[in-house]
Amino acid sequence: MSGSRRAAERLLQLAGADARGAEALLPLLERLQQAIAEGSEPLPLLPHELPLLQGPADALLRSLPVAVEATPADGGPPLLWTRAAFDRRERLLAELEQRLIAHDGCLVTGGAGTGKTTLVRELLAREEGRRVALAAPTGKAAARLRQALGGAGDGWPCQTLHRLLEARGNGVFGRDGQRPLPLDTLVVDEVSMVDGLLMEALLRALPATVRLLLVGDPGQLPPVGGGGLLDGLEQRLQRSAPGHRRHLTVSHRFDGRTALGRFVTALRAPADADSLQRQLETLPIDGNLGWHPLGRGLPPALVTLLQEHVQTLRQAVAADHDPVALLGLLERLLLLTPQRRGPLGVEGLNSRLLGLDPRQPRRWPAGTPVLVTRNDPGLDLANGDLGLVLPSDGGAMAEVLLPGPAGPRRLPLALLPGLEPALALTVHKSQGSQAERAVVVVPQPEALDLRLLYTALTRARQRVDLVCPPLGPPPAAIPAGGPGECPRP
Repeated sequence: MSGSRRAAERLLQLAGADARGAEALLPLLERLQQAIAEGSEPLPLLPHELPLLQGPADALLRSLPVAVEATPADGGPPLLWTRAAFDRRERLLAELEQRLIAHDGCLVTGGAGTGKTTLVRELLAREEGRRVALAAPTGKAAARLRQALGGAGDGWPCQTLHRLLEARGNGVFGRDGQRPLPLDTLVVDEVSMVDGLLMEALLRALPATVRLLLVGDPGQLPPVGGGGLLDGLEQRLQRSAPGHRRHLTVSHRFDGRTALGRFVTALRAPADADSLQRQLETLPIDGNLGWHPLGRGLPPALVTLLQEHVQTLRQAVAADHDPVALLGLLERLLLLTPQRRGPLGVEGLNSRLLGLDPRQPRRWPAGTPVLVTRNDPGLDLANGDLGLVLPSDGGAMAEVLLPGPAGPRRLPLALLPGLEPALALTVHKSQGSQAERAVVVVPQPEALDLRLLYTALTRARQRVDLVCPPLGPPPAAIPAGGPGECPRP
């Protein structure tokens, strides 16, 4: 018997549930316990579980230390929480709402390319002489925020939330209520990625009078572990204090002038899978979005594209190019997938296309793109930092080129535990990144989540190649030939 099942049975026993009621709820509660163990609470209910929210099963559920969120702010299926986690989320939302209203704060939301950072720059115009900091959940997102603000952010520290809070590992932070951050204003970008535990730590470390400017895209994926706050906070402010919420709707990067822009716009609208599929079936051949129906693997043309990118990286590090230019090469192409395992998951794609054993980092060839998977305050590394393996001279220790607070730096590979090959990234890990082009692979039909597609496709500035099963039944009639013909992979 699994630990999750035992925990679910104990929960029902403590509630004094009768055998029939317990039998109905046991599979759902077992799934909840599994989600808790994996750090992915709350648990979205499956369609066949919805009847449990009615009649005797619902009454029994209400007697347990759990909470059902029947209508989540993001419009998704009902969510099942432990009561403690749900109450913590509600307390955090209430505190964020109160802070934004009391201290001239603002929640800025909108899709990719809608000008959120431009608006933040305007909101920061009167901050001269005040103590301001900029932060984001990942190193890539923080660097992007600094770049987007340009000269407006000069002189203000810009770092990850973990660095700002002086994370020491295991959920312990050097900054808290006893040692608060010396700030007057804080900008937090990519709020959709911030989970409840990190936000709770941040609020503990902020003086009560800090002005908060929170920025996020509601269309992006929620935090890896679930429990995101952006949708709920936006809903609260829309109801109680709309003047402290600015929602931008017009994208200057993804608009109706391009095939990619039209599809991204449709993903954000309440469109059904069939209408989205019709868009894919009728893409213009010369457009900046290509759809490749999933076969046994990647289309040969895309394999060649990815192999050429790998070769470019290896030739560039061998030629000892400028470190800034070397890291910039990582922004030419992203390969994204929602899965870690399987032939078309991160592990399979990296092993095949890079020709390496992911368990033997010291044998990875020079030019291998790598991902930092753990925060390391001592080395000033953030989970999500991307780098490149550098050539080693003779018996010298291999090094990795990584971004740093003062620019690119070389660090010994042996000092970097938790490195992963990173030609392919999960869609979650790619948040905060951008590249000229992206190849997005969705191996399983059940993984075709519209938020996931939106997040993946908006990583690209110029072109996306989407490899996936059909999003829905084929349309009744598809024009043959001419500009509306489906592009051939």
